[in-house]
Amino acid sequence: MSNGYDYDRATLMELFLRMQFPERTQWETAIIRDFLQVHISEYENYSFSVRVGDGLAPDPTHLPGVQRNTTFSTRKRIDMLAWQGTQPCIFEVKRRVNPGALGQLQTYAHLWLEENPDALTPRLAAIGRTCDPDTERVFSAAGVDIYLYPEEPGDGGDAGRGVSALNEETA
Repeated sequence: MSNGYDYDRATLMELFLRMQFPERTQWETAIIRDFLQVHISEYENYSFSVRVGDGLAPDPTHLPGVQRNTTFSTRKRIDMLAWQGTQPCIFEVKRRVNPGALGQLQTYAHLWLEENPDALTPRLAAIGRTCDPDTERVFSAAGVDIYLYPEEPGDGGDAGRGVSALNEETA
């Protein structure tokens, strides 16, 4: 079902040994690592950089490889897709969770369901370092979880605590 980088719990540990998750920046990797340190056992499988949608139509006068790259690189990209049994969960990773992330998540869910019409509607969540109270309320009203992992002095961004804004749990 995925066209991203796919892992189960066992093979996901390989990524912890690397310095970076596939197609993620160093700060996104740190945020994902913080989330997974707390929640890895809640999901069975993980995919990163899952492409959805059609992307732009390539210029037919370009070389075939350039045409393929145009389509691939303009498709929307889900940061992380994780599975709890048959329940898909789409995650957007941001340093500062902002209102735009809600639109991204809703877009990804819609496009993903177009490609997977028999699947359950994905749960949506954002993972980040910070979020303002207004954005938290809007995400909560939309049924979207926010998990925050604030940077702590001297930790290099790799440690923090998780908070779900939707249900106020501290992990």
